[in-house]
This record gives sequence, C-alpha cells and structure tokens, in this order.
Amino acid sequence: MNTLRKAFLMTAVVLAVSIAGCGSDSVDDVTKNEPDQADWCAEHEIAESACPFCNPGLSEELGWCAGHDVAEALCWICNPAVIAAYKSVDDWCAGHGLPESRCLDCNPGFAAVTPDQEMVETEPETEPESSQPRYRRAPSVTCTKNLLTVNFERETIAEEAGLEFVTVVAQPISHTIECNAVMDYDGNRFSHLSPQVGGLVRTVAKDLGDRVEPGEVLAVIVSPAFGAAKAAFLQALASETLWVRSHARETDLMTGGVATERDLLEAETSLAESRIAKSRAEQELMGLGLSAAQVAEVARTSDTTSEYRVTAPFAGVVVDRQATVGELSDPATPLFAVADMTRMWARLDFFETDLRHVRTGQSVILHLEGLPGEAVAGTITWVSAQIDPRTRTLQARAELSNANGAVRANMFARAVVTVRDARSTLVVPRAAVQWEGCCNVVFVRVSATAYQPVKVLLGPASGSVVEVRQGLKGGETVVTQGSFLLKTEILKGSIGAGCCEVQPGS
Repeated sequence: MNTLRKAFLMTAVVLAVSIAGCGSDSVDDVTKNEPDQADWCAEHEIAESACPFCNPGLSEELGWCAGHDVAEALCWICNPAVIAAYKSVDDWCAGHGLPESRCLDCNPGFAAVTPDQEMVETEPETEPESSQPRYRRAPSVTCTKNLLTVNFERETIAEEAGLEFVTVVAQPISHTIECNAVMDYDGNRFSHLSPQVGGLVRTVAKDLGDRVEPGEVLAVIVSPAFGAAKAAFLQALASETLWVRSHARETDLMTGGVATERDLLEAETSLAESRIAKSRAEQELMGLGLSAAQVAEVARTSDTTSEYRVTAPFAGVVVDRQATVGELSDPATPLFAVADMTRMWARLDFFETDLRHVRTGQSVILHLEGLPGEAVAGTITWVSAQIDPRTRTLQARAELSNANGAVRANMFARAVVTVRDARSTLVVPRAAVQWEGCCNVVFVRVSATAYQPVKVLLGPASGSVVEVRQGLKGGETVVTQGSFLLKTEILKGSIGAGCCEVQPGS
C-alpha cells in the first residue's frame, strides 16, 4: 500500500483532527458565533451586515475603492469600523495603522520588485488576478484559513499517516523557462550556389559531405555566354588601347600645327567611349562571379574560354548537391549548398505568455533528442518583433558552437532559457505547496500534533523546488508528502463559508 493511499485511509480510521482558529478548539468556534444582538458579529466586533469576513459577497457588491486600492468593504480608511474586524482576526499592524496583510514595511514580499530583479519576475500590473496562474497569485486578504490549526489527538498519527517534513532553507535558485527548438544552419555561414550563366555541366568536383575551402572549385560549366562576355571585355580593352594611341598622336599633331582642334576633340571623345565600354565589360564579368584579380588575369592572358567555375565562398561542408554531369544548368537552380557547421542556430518557439521574459543575451541550454544525455550551450541573439499569427508563438534565435559537428540541422531540442541568474532565496519542495481555492498554503509544523496553514507568495520554480517570496521564515519545518491530506481537513471547515470560491479556469 503506497504512502498516499495510506494517508487517506488514516483519515477515515485513525486521524482525529480538530480545526482550531483564534484560540478555539473546534470548527464551529471559527465558522460561527451566536450574535449578541440582531445585527452584530461578536466574532469580528462589527455589524453583521457590514462584516466582510462573514459576508464575502460585500466586496463584489460594494465594488472597489480606487482611492485606497482595496475592496470598499475592506477599506479601513473609508470605513474605520472594519478596523475592529481586522484586529479580531489578528490582521492589524498597530505600528503602521493598517492591516498586517497589506503592510509593506512588515511584509516586504508585497513590495514592488526592485530593479535588479527586473520585469521578468512580476506579472504586468494591468493583468487581472484571475488570468494569472495559481502559483503567481498573491494571498487573498479576506481568506482566514491561515487562522485554523490542524490538531492530531496523539503524536504518532503524523507517522502513521505517512507525513514527511523538510526544513525551510535558503539556496541558490534561478528562473528558467522551457520551449521547443529546431536546429538550423547559421544563416550568415550558409549559401546556395548557382551559376550566374546557363551552360552545360562538364565536371563535378565535390560531393555531399565533402569539406571545401574558400575559392575551391565545385563544378565546371561550359557556357558560350560566359566566353562571349570575356571576348567583349578583351575587345573593349583593345579598343581603349587603340584610342589611347590615337589621342596621343592627335595631340602631337595639334602641337605641331598639322592637326585641327576638331580632330583632337574627336580623338578625345572616342577615347572616353572606349573606356566606358571597357568598364561596362569588366563589370559584367565581375557580375558573373569573377574577382578583380581574375578579370586582370583574363586581360593578361587574353583568355576567351567558355569554362565557368562554381567555387566555394567560404570554408564549410557540401550539404546539398544538384549538379549532374551532362545536364544544362540554369541561374535560377542552385547546384550546391555549402554550410559552415562549426556554428549553428537554434530556432526557439516561446509561448506568447513568456514574451516579457525573453531578451537577447540570455543563456540557453539545449537538450537534443538525437543526443540524449548531452547538452549544448548557446546565447539568444535575436527575438522577433511580432507573434507568429499561425502558431501564436514568439520566435527567437540562439547561436551555439558546434566545433565537433555533432549538432545537425533540423534536429529537435528542448531549450531551457535562464531569465534570471541564480541567487539565494527561501525554497520549499513543490509537494509542500497546496492550492486551497484562493491562496497557496504551506503547512508549518507548530508541534508534534499541531499544523498551521500559512499563506505564501511564490516565485519561480526550479526542478523540484519553488521559491517562497513571502510567508515563511528560514528554519521552519513544513509538511511535504501528506500536505494534501491536511488541506482537505481545513477545507472541511470552509464549506459554505464563501471565502474560497474557485474562479473559472483555476
């Protein structure tokens, strides 16, 4: 019989529990008191019809006190009579003149997050409470379950029910979020290679998986258009040389008084036109992929061959090949794809709700499905400025080193992004936290037979623990396994009380 089942059986067989609050010994003492008069709540020392604790519906009925940022029924400034009610449930800070649960000096966990915590740690102020996940919700100021105490009849019941305990300690915890990722080539080091002119593929020098160096020949194409472009360049070059000489001769003749000024002007015009034609032919060759040095080599050797060479633009690996000897090539159809696989990209897809957490410069740990047990580190370098309209996700990109070539394009991965670096803070196991309808509570062991529910404000979770920002102190002992059993006991005392209504979707 497992421990959890044993715990529930103990509830029916040996667990004798009394719910005590405000110094009482039973549930009845907490949930009801005989009034002294027709409209008087003796328990909270306020008119029964105006008691926000006995009549939670008053908060909705009277609305919100915008001037003091609290429900009108609970506003101690507009309605001083409610102060006695706060004091009756031990929720009054006499030193600062306001409820203990709203006193920022006594409970700094309610204060705004400091700049070093950054915006990633808080929900937007405009976000309604009901839309926040349970673990992010602040404790309800109207809930009084923390005033109850679960009492065992004897000390051995905790062991018999299978309760387990831990001590609240501070430990380093970071805030991380997870998302799906797909690996891709580094777009700055990936290229589809197409010939700039059409022609016949004569030779293919490289195959899939071959490593290449910058300028290395991948294929040779016979292209009459390429040969014609080189011939046009050589022709323009020869024409320029001719008109340089003609211009020099006409200048000498003009100096000797033999030639006319018109002859000199015609020579100068023809020289300028020849230079323009040469420049145009040179630019055409460079547009076909030749470098300035290669164009100079054509001029030096008077090369008019029609062989066009497809070369690698950088060092990498041939990851795609469409070139086949004997086939006609076309500039619109890539013959090869070359990628530098020493660096890769990870394309991340975050939920829309994580938008405020993600920014460039954050570290990413990628757990790849194809490499179980191995993790790869990267850094976010780009975050999209829009949400994908189809998937409703936020896309981002991380860069990572892949010196050993183990990461391949299109591999799936689970990305863990650190949105806040580790810092020391109070933590408890996730199993210790229970949602009782309006608040997150943790059960603190007061004695061997007494357990007190404490409302807590939670931070981010990491692994099996969760940060506790407000409610607990270091060194306290809390219940882990079996805390659900204690929660059912305090809920028994709340049935029909109306202070723990569960909102839709909670």
